[in-house]
Amino acid sequence: MAESNQSSFLYLDRLSLRAKVTLVLLAISLGPLLISGMVNVNRALDRGRKSEGAHFAQSAMSTAAAFDDLFEHVRMDLNTIAKRFPAENFNYDTIRASLRSGQGLRPSLDEWRDAPFESFAGEEFGTFFLALDDGEVFYSSPYRNVTGPVRLSDHPWFASIKDRGGVVAGPMPKLNGLSIPIATVVVPLHGADGARVGYLGATVDSARLHEITQRMFRGHSTLADHGSLFLTAPNGVVIAHNDESKLGTVADSDLRRKIRGRTIEFNHNEETYLATGAQVGKSGWYVNITAPIDQVYRFLHVLLRVLIVVTVTTFVFVLLLADYLARILLRPIRELERGAEMIGSGALGYRIELDSHRGDELGRLARAFNQMGNNLQQSQKQVRAYSRSLETANEELDAMVYAITHDLRKSLRGIDSYATFLKEDYAKHLGDSGLEMLSTITINVERIDQLANDLVGLVESGRDRAENVTFDLNGLFAEARERVLERREGEVLIRGNMPDLSGDRSRLLLVFEHLVDNGLKFNRHAVPTVELSCRDDGVHWSIDISDNGIGIDPKEHERIFELFQRLHPQEDFAGSGTGLNIARRIVADHRGHINVAPVDGGGTTFTVQLPKDGSRLTSPGFRLTSDGRVEPVRKDSSV
Repeated sequence: MAESNQSSFLYLDRLSLRAKVTLVLLAISLGPLLISGMVNVNRALDRGRKSEGAHFAQSAMSTAAAFDDLFEHVRMDLNTIAKRFPAENFNYDTIRASLRSGQGLRPSLDEWRDAPFESFAGEEFGTFFLALDDGEVFYSSPYRNVTGPVRLSDHPWFASIKDRGGVVAGPMPKLNGLSIPIATVVVPLHGADGARVGYLGATVDSARLHEITQRMFRGHSTLADHGSLFLTAPNGVVIAHNDESKLGTVADSDLRRKIRGRTIEFNHNEETYLATGAQVGKSGWYVNITAPIDQVYRFLHVLLRVLIVVTVTTFVFVLLLADYLARILLRPIRELERGAEMIGSGALGYRIELDSHRGDELGRLARAFNQMGNNLQQSQKQVRAYSRSLETANEELDAMVYAITHDLRKSLRGIDSYATFLKEDYAKHLGDSGLEMLSTITINVERIDQLANDLVGLVESGRDRAENVTFDLNGLFAEARERVLERREGEVLIRGNMPDLSGDRSRLLLVFEHLVDNGLKFNRHAVPTVELSCRDDGVHWSIDISDNGIGIDPKEHERIFELFQRLHPQEDFAGSGTGLNIARRIVADHRGHINVAPVDGGGTTFTVQLPKDGSRLTSPGFRLTSDGRVEPVRKDSSV
């Protein structure tokens, strides 16, 4: 949390003073307005959502009431018919015998010629039927020539309406020719003695159900495109639906359970829907309504867009006004900024004049800048004189090194020649001890000659610089390997794919050649091996050079980079101790680092970290931190 706050403050520090003043003016002017506006908008949206949700639920309740009225009307008609039914006129044993003989349903009711159901079978009745007390149907109107038995007891819902009747749902294809479930109302028939003698029932006309569904569906504007309105039986079967292709399907049981009498939101196919349900009376039937939440709340979205447009327009107007005021307030500071830039660019004779601010802090600051320019002019003259002296001293030092090494090599060649003459012409007179001394002289001559070469290489490493180029690191490794294996025994392995690198190729080749050479030289393994690999560390390429050599004591990890420092006697491992120092200087010139770490099991890993974008790191706008990160240089004086 602290790091997040710190990064936020750093980001604010990078803003110009003009931007900061503009932000302050915006906060003062727009802050209270935006806060009150957000509170009122949220309150309006919350009330609007509740209102639309209540309207959505009211539609479900209205539709449920319409279906309840329909079912109740059918039930009342059937009860009226049942009260007038002449149960004593029917011989039920004869009816059963006729059904068992396969004669099928009766085409007419001779025992009840003034049957009143015809007058009631208006828009609500689909099929009227009579059944015995065991549920076997013996008559239907309109008549259907059905020879096989039609038993209500074959349906699972028969047990629930056996005693008191009710509204049920299920297919009755033999009676109405439909294979989809339909709504059916059944009431029991009783004789004069009160005993149940059978059942009287009617299927609700599907056209009537569809009419109610469509009327309520079209009456709710939010359902027009993607919504659904449907009626389900207690078992979840869809009896009526605005989309007739879904009749007879089973609604999602989990969704039905969640929306039973409530309004909820749910996700389906990556879209959010609003759903509600209302029970049809106390029958266990439910009317369910679903619609995309964007469609339900579309009026709120329009209101929100209007408020956003008004807010953005107000914000832009206040922003322009605040920016104009900030420019007026910061005009003298911009003059100071321009003067600082001129002085910083080298125009030390430039002077800042703020006539309207002579007596205030800005005027004193301008005079301080002018005095700074005067001081810098004097310091510049001294620095130029020192620079000329330093350049002359460096040139003289380089010339002296070249002269000393030239004379030293000349003298060494003479000493080596005389030692060779003595060995060839006076070997018999010198004896073994004399020849051993001559060998020692030759060895020391070679060491001094190598030291002279290293001194020249040290001077040239700081002078011979080429332009940065982009090159293939794999090719550079291959060239370094070839050079080292010409003088050393062992293996040099290049692991993985290598990136393109930007830098001075010839100097970087010297770095990796020296590191690979050290890995094979300081090595007592049967097969000296060096492995090169590269890792991506964000802004750096981290290049590992690992060997199976003698290793380096962690206490000596810093000392090995010092000039002329050696960890081993000359007779064990030859060298002058300048190689790692030169390598570190070259890597530092490329804004990189060299680190050293031991390898488990013996050996050493040198890690060379080089920036991916060398040109960016050498620009004045960026710098490399001590932990290897790249960050822009802060400009605290920007306006």
